[in-house]
Amino acid sequence: MKSMIIEAIIVIATAAVVAKFMPSLILLSRFSYPNAKFSAIPTTFLNEKEIARLLEAKTLDDLKNNVVSRDFILDGGSVTEIQKSIDASLIKIIQMAKNDSPKQVRNFYDAYLQKMDGEAIKKAIRDIIEEKEMGEYVVFSEVAKKLMEEIRNVERGELFEIMKRYGYEIEENMSIEAIEREIEKKLLQNLLDAKLPKSCRKVRDKFVKTLIDVINIKTILRGKYYGLKNIEDSILSGGWEISEWQINELLKIDSIPEIISMLEGTSYMPFLRQAITDFEKEGVVALEKALDKYMIKAVADIANENPLGIGPGIRFIVEKEYEARNLKAIAKAVAEEMPSEAWKVVVVA
Repeated sequence: MKSMIIEAIIVIATAAVVAKFMPSLILLSRFSYPNAKFSAIPTTFLNEKEIARLLEAKTLDDLKNNVVSRDFILDGGSVTEIQKSIDASLIKIIQMAKNDSPKQVRNFYDAYLQKMDGEAIKKAIRDIIEEKEMGEYVVFSEVAKKLMEEIRNVERGELFEIMKRYGYEIEENMSIEAIEREIEKKLLQNLLDAKLPKSCRKVRDKFVKTLIDVINIKTILRGKYYGLKNIEDSILSGGWEISEWQINELLKIDSIPEIISMLEGTSYMPFLRQAITDFEKEGVVALEKALDKYMIKAVADIANENPLGIGPGIRFIVEKEYEARNLKAIAKAVAEEMPSEAWKVVVVA
């Protein structure tokens, strides 16, 4: 009788352990296919030799013929049309990553597409505030498409009511810098608010908060370089390595080399230090590019930290976004017969 009771306890305990860990094991197994797929897809257009080869193209037709890719399809006769086709390819790539991934993480990819709409939304808002005619804006998410339709041809006062309905806490009396900060803040918060399994949240948070650090450093460097005022209005809170007091100290300094030296001990410092020589020749764009290179390394580290979760998916879509940016810069350089200009902005891994 005693032995039967012990056996029953063992069975119940085993069942409890299985019930606790089985969902996690099932989730991990569902990442195996997409993560293997993401790892197998090359980052061709982050390769320095490939970029150099494409920049040898004499015409846009030559460039289209030279791009060999299953991911990016270059189409159209003008640089604008080609850049739009690159953006369209990027949307399909991210949608593919979303559809291949487990259902539990798909809303992260939706939030990422919305994050990519930031520049277009900011440009549209600025145009309305400055009473300029709204042009065409490249947006990636369905949410942004609906927003753009609603704000087109509206009065300034109505604009802010519409933006609030979409979750943007902006007021008519705000500076344009503060408005743009709130737009960026909302889109990054969407990523942080995306419902994910517990095993995926830490690397997601690290990615978003590292991105906040990079955005803030770029904002400070660009602002100091061009002598802009009210830089603090553009600063985001909640970075990964750089605290609020450190940001405040950086804002007090005007010398860019001194700002970089103040970042000693952070992960960003080595990349910025290596770019100092290029900064002296090319300006602040060299430092921004260095931080972009850091982001590529950061997402690779995230993929290694979370190889059985969303880590490889984050790495994949960030790398593809940089590839798209490189291809658009190359297309513009070829069209304008200025290949040297492309090297100032393209990012290589």
